[in-house]
Amino acid sequence: METPDQASDPSAKSKFSTAHYAAVVSTIALVASGASAFFTMRNYELTAAKDQRELLEKSPMVDVQLKPNGIAKSANLMIYIFNRGDTNIVPQDITALHLLEEGELYLSSSQQSVDMLNVFLSLNSMGVIPPKGKGTMKATVSGVTDGKADWPANGVDLTFSVRIRLADENETIKTISVTREIKPGN
Repeated sequence: METPDQASDPSAKSKFSTAHYAAVVSTIALVASGASAFFTMRNYELTAAKDQRELLEKSPMVDVQLKPNGIAKSANLMIYIFNRGDTNIVPQDITALHLLEEGELYLSSSQQSVDMLNVFLSLNSMGVIPPKGKGTMKATVSGVTDGKADWPANGVDLTFSVRIRLADENETIKTISVTREIKPGN
């Protein structure tokens, strides 16, 4: 029903319609803006996750294989470093981390004197590893024997920390930890 004022003023009907139309359009615009912001944020998160995954896929990979060598608390190591990136890498060193129950662990290479044992071993002899290349090195890890013949029967987790220099614009040093279990019978 029209009021007497609306009947005498034909523009009142169009003003109401214009205001109503503007409210509907602004509500739709607000919803579209919110949806756009949500999708933009979600797209950013997916892109960031993809970039992180690509960086991980191109980061160097380190593997350390252990095999007891029959000498008390000693094992042979084979150190593998794989360059999965697009730039050269230069292995720096490997460190055997201290064990609470077993004490210090010492590393030596085949070119190193037994008198020169240390908790870290230089990996410079591996040289520069090109993209998609790999480097290997043989070494020995030894623990203090203190009268015990071998590692405990239940095994020991040995953790190694490997430092690698990336040939990027910042000469970044990347540290990678590797943990392996060694048992006397392995």
